[in-house]
Amino acid sequence: MGGRPDEALHHPLAYVRARLGQGKTKFAEAVRLHGRALGCNLATTRSTIFKWERGDHAPDAVTQWVIARMLEIPDSARTSVPWPYWLPAWEDSSHAAPWSRTATLESLTRLAERASMDRRGFLSIGGTALAGIGAQWATADPAVAAATTGDTITPATVDRMSERVESLRAMEQETGGSDYLDSARTDLRLITRMLDHGRYTEATEQRLYTLAAEICCLLGWMSYDASLHTAAQQHYTAALRSARTAGDDTLGAHTLCFMATQAANQREQRAAVSLMDAAETVRSRVPALMRASVAAHQTTVYSKAGENRKAAAALNRAFDALGRADTSETPAYLTWFGESQLRSTEGRFLLLSGQASQATEALERSVVQSAPRDRAVRYGTLALAYQQTGDLDGALDATHRAADLIDDGIRSQRSVERLQEVSRAFAPHRHEPRVQEASERIAAFAT
Repeated sequence: MGGRPDEALHHPLAYVRARLGQGKTKFAEAVRLHGRALGCNLATTRSTIFKWERGDHAPDAVTQWVIARMLEIPDSARTSVPWPYWLPAWEDSSHAAPWSRTATLESLTRLAERASMDRRGFLSIGGTALAGIGAQWATADPAVAAATTGDTITPATVDRMSERVESLRAMEQETGGSDYLDSARTDLRLITRMLDHGRYTEATEQRLYTLAAEICCLLGWMSYDASLHTAAQQHYTAALRSARTAGDDTLGAHTLCFMATQAANQREQRAAVSLMDAAETVRSRVPALMRASVAAHQTTVYSKAGENRKAAAALNRAFDALGRADTSETPAYLTWFGESQLRSTEGRFLLLSGQASQATEALERSVVQSAPRDRAVRYGTLALAYQQTGDLDGALDATHRAADLIDDGIRSQRSVERLQEVSRAFAPHRHEPRVQEASERIAAFAT
């Protein structure tokens, strides 16, 4: 990477320029040339770049669009967060580090430091998340604070941190994770400081690394749900390292499932299959519910790779394992998985394999039992299934139900993207007034 490291950390755009090996003048020229190719006459100069990176000004909407196109960043990622946080900053090299306790702690520390990067000129936290910081401060346990500065970490302190993580998970399932990213990063910093500075037994250390893996996996999911894919990968990788350090095969397999889903949805099908192959290696050492989750994620990965026979076999294994599951042995992070999730997987598989009529039945059953955040996405999938069967009334009803949930406060970029897919599928009926109404409602979510 070119450029000075301290410059790269000053501002996300400076980091991007350093990766490209471009100074301010060269980058400004590239923006102008790319804008011209896109039909935009921009006046970007070295001075403009300087002001952006100092935080005095932000690029206007057109210039941001040009920069995103130049850097090959999807519109969904650009519009999901404000400038400059959609820039592809902080390239992660943790995948090349050894799988050791020291490397795991270094990986967690890097993530914690990035979360507290100097963001001069930018108010990065707002709304529910901003209010949540005050609530966290007001209810903070002195034992937690003391444990981050060298005091002995007791089992009770770890219990309190576990309760914080579980509370975050519950809130995320209700409304989506984008409002709680900063709260989750705060918890990751606390856990990392405990590991780095606290005094603890071997058993407590294992619990702390397990908690670190849980919060990193949750951060990965929340980032993925907000279409922040680079951040999601970084957190999933750290979660996998922490789970390995803790010796927790179930949590490792859980993380691999999420990583594979992201890879499959980003058209990295071969990588997704390899990740699920890795999860399969611990199949005999994890509880039945985790085996069901692994098989369900294999179904998704295989179906997206066009291997329908393997996908169908995996789906059968998932239902069989779910029927054998003992909920009393379920870790907290696995409670989201059950019949509702599996019916959703079944519905998506049937839809991808051209069995739309059967897909609607599975998806209808899934929607009824879903958490609000998932329900918004699944109504979008149900709308697609209805469209394929020719049931326009059903498709429109499912579309408006998904839109109602988003209007009511669901913060999931995936739900918006699914509805955008629905809008494109409405194209053959675009002249019908009720389709135009639904399409306009969907378009409003992207503004």
